[in-house]
Amino acid sequence: MANLKEVRVRIASIKSTRQITSAMKMVSASKLRKGQNAVLNLIPYEKQLRLTLDKINETLKPEEKNILCIQKPVKDALVIVVSANKGLCGTFNSNLLKGTVDHLRKLKEQGFNVKLWLIGKKAEEFFRKSNYTILECHHDLIDHVKYEDAFALARKAINFIEDGTFQKIDVVYNRFKNAAVYNLVTEQFLPMHIPDIPGKDQMPFDAPEYIMEPSRKELLEELVPKVIQTYMFRILLDSFTSEQGARMTAMHKATDNATELLKNLTITYNKVRQSSITNEIVEIVGGAEALNR
Repeated sequence: MANLKEVRVRIASIKSTRQITSAMKMVSASKLRKGQNAVLNLIPYEKQLRLTLDKINETLKPEEKNILCIQKPVKDALVIVVSANKGLCGTFNSNLLKGTVDHLRKLKEQGFNVKLWLIGKKAEEFFRKSNYTILECHHDLIDHVKYEDAFALARKAINFIEDGTFQKIDVVYNRFKNAAVYNLVTEQFLPMHIPDIPGKDQMPFDAPEYIMEPSRKELLEELVPKVIQTYMFRILLDSFTSEQGARMTAMHKATDNATELLKNLTITYNKVRQSSITNEIVEIVGGAEALNR
């Protein structure tokens, strides 16, 4: 059985750990609330933008449609991976990286030349050890999500499609559902899948016909980049919020585990202390008897 000093040191260490995990849980909870509000406020705006885009796009002839909405034969593909800069968030990063590897393997099997665009240190640390070509890495986008940064990122992706550098851009990220649940999502970012717009099937059949000025094509030229930029902003917000939810959950469990360990160690400490006191009493009694003889 461990001595009293060892048990005391371990109890002090676990108390310190519990304070840290509890503080991290509170910080993540605060960031989670902020990110959750931002995501919930953005989703209706993005949805209506994309429904409006669909309404305009469906009336255009194929040759009139925006290049960002036209599917082309794919030779070169870019995969955007949105991870975290830090750990201590459960399986948030590991599941994301595993899903990315599976998706990259499928693209390779289809004969595409694949390059990576990494957001977050964890993705870079993982793929630096692989044979995949890394086009860019960004570490400063995910901890403090700003729409200016998201718009600049989306603008680069749009340029890649417009100049023909890539014919397909996919994105892998964690989509926020609630404080305890997030889903790994792998979807095509560009060109846009107009038929797959969320909520399209919920549009009323008697939706009014819009009178548009200027022409539909000109409106499409302005609307498509705005939709894509908003889409990228929402992806970064989703990933940030999911990370905070995962970290809050992980730190909550760590705090509970530390509390349980402290409970068990306290019992052990009391047993060791009682055993030590008993041994001292036995030694005193034994010494007294020896003197009496």
